[in-house]
Formats: sequence, C-alpha cells, structure tokens
Amino acid sequence: MITQGVSRIVEPLFSSRHQIVGVLESASRNYKKQPGLHRLMGATRFFYSKIKRQPLSLKKKAEQHGLPYRLMISSDDPGLVEWVTDLKPDIIVVFSMSQLLKEKIFSIPKYGAVNLHPAILPDYRGPNPDFWQYYYMEMHPGVTVHYIDAGEDTGDIIYQERTEIPLGTKSPSRLDKLVGEVGVKLLLKALDSIQRNNAPRIVQPQQSPTPRARNLLTEEHRSIVDWGSWPVERVWHVLCGTELWLNALPQPSGIWKGQRWIVGEFDHESTKCTSPGQIVKENGRFCVVCKDGRIYLTRNLDVKKLIMNLLRR
Repeated sequence: MITQGVSRIVEPLFSSRHQIVGVLESASRNYKKQPGLHRLMGATRFFYSKIKRQPLSLKKKAEQHGLPYRLMISSDDPGLVEWVTDLKPDIIVVFSMSQLLKEKIFSIPKYGAVNLHPAILPDYRGPNPDFWQYYYMEMHPGVTVHYIDAGEDTGDIIYQERTEIPLGTKSPSRLDKLVGEVGVKLLLKALDSIQRNNAPRIVQPQQSPTPRARNLLTEEHRSIVDWGSWPVERVWHVLCGTELWLNALPQPSGIWKGQRWIVGEFDHESTKCTSPGQIVKENGRFCVVCKDGRIYLTRNLDVKKLIMNLLRR
C-alpha cells in the first residue's frame, strides 16, 4: 500500500480479507529534511499533545499491524526496489501519492499496481482533481480505479462510479463520500476481481477532455477567484471546498496570524462595500463581498497553529 498519512483507504484495507505485506508512505511533494524545522515541529507536537490527543501516524498504524514501513521520497530512493521486491507483493495499491510511480516499482508485483483516482478518468488527470472539480462546478463527480502505467492517470480503467455532491460541500465531507464510501468500495471490488482474474480493462483515450488537474502555483491563489464575474454561489462553493488550504482571501492577522477563515453561509443582500473580494465587518460579522451578495466568515482558532506561531517569534 502506498499512500500519504492515514488516508481513507488505510482502515478499509487493513480490515479487508486481502493481506497487506508492507506500507510505503509517500512524502509530500516539497518534502525536505530540515533539522531546525523538525525540532520546531517536535516541540509543537509535544505541547499540542498536552492539549489534544493526536491520532496515530501511518507509521504507528503499520507497527500496530506488524507491517514493514518505509517513507518514500521518490521511486529513485536507494534500496527501494530491493525493499519492495523482498516483500513479494502480488499487487501495489496506490492512493494519494505525491509523484508518479515509476515502472521499476509498479512492474515488480505479478498483477502490477492500481490507483484510486477521485475523478472520472480520462477527465481531471493530474495531482489535484479535487480543486479543479470545485473550480468547474462539477456537481456529479466520481472515482476511478485503474491500472498504473508510465503515464499520468492513463492506465486501463477497471471500475468507475459517479455520485452527487451538493453545492458548498466542504472538502473533508466530499472526500468522505467520494473516496471513503464510493472509492473504497470500488477498490475492494477491483482487488477481488483481479484475484479472480476477471477484472475489466478499459483502455483510456490518449487525450483528456479536461485541462490537466495541476497543483496551483503560490502566486495564483489570490487571483484564482474571478470576483468581478462569478456569482456568489460559485465563489461560495469554491471557498467552502478549499477552506483548509486555498489563500484566495487575506488571512487573519495579529494574534490570529496563521489561522484560517471558516466559510459560513451566503446571501444575496447588498452591502455598503463595492469592492468584490474585500473582507469587511458588518453588523458585528465578518464577510467577503461578492458582486451579487456576501459570504460570511468566522475566524478559526487552531491551537497547534497558535503554538507554531508563538514558537517562531
């Protein structure tokens, strides 16, 4: 199993009838070994653990199950090919990986490797289909389980299924349904079919009908929302879905530095402010102005981020 953190496939796979023989944790895309940062994070985790009980890491989960664990920076990690080969896996299961898996790894198992992709391929190929489906108002998204090949989400499709996601559904709830419910079900179904040697293989078209689902550049965050043209419903939908990471709004300052806005409800009432995208306070409530309404905001106090901010001073 290759995934990032304790993702939505971990517990279902541990609980399934299929035997996991090893766990590879995919490091984040910009992962770097920085001793100073690690010490700071270690201190933060210590203080934070006194306030709130931390969930188990993927490494601890693997140790609980007596499974070999390894952090994977890239497919070119020294000794990685030998590590995977020694496990003698029948198949590799991938979900939420920060880079493409190279053939020297996915060709090791007898049945190759499969990936759970949170979109209906060939649409939204790439590392960030979640954002672009919010951006394009994809209200009937789906998931795909497919074989991994040398391309980016281009391997033969095994199973796909769509589901309905209501307007304004926040990302955790969306992924709970899309991946935790529909995706996991299809993944286990695919593993069963592969084991029986009757899994479908549907060849994908060479071209995708949608632009690549790429990650945003840092400088794009503030300009990605078209405040002057988008109706308030579209702005609200995108801000709700990206509440945890998109910096489309000026973030809180002062003692609230490092905290994020929680996106509340919206309305179509007019406001004294005529600058869409501006955060104002009206009648004791924060809101961001849109061309045809406003979206209400509250400040979220994350104790861990507060401690990090204080330690950096």
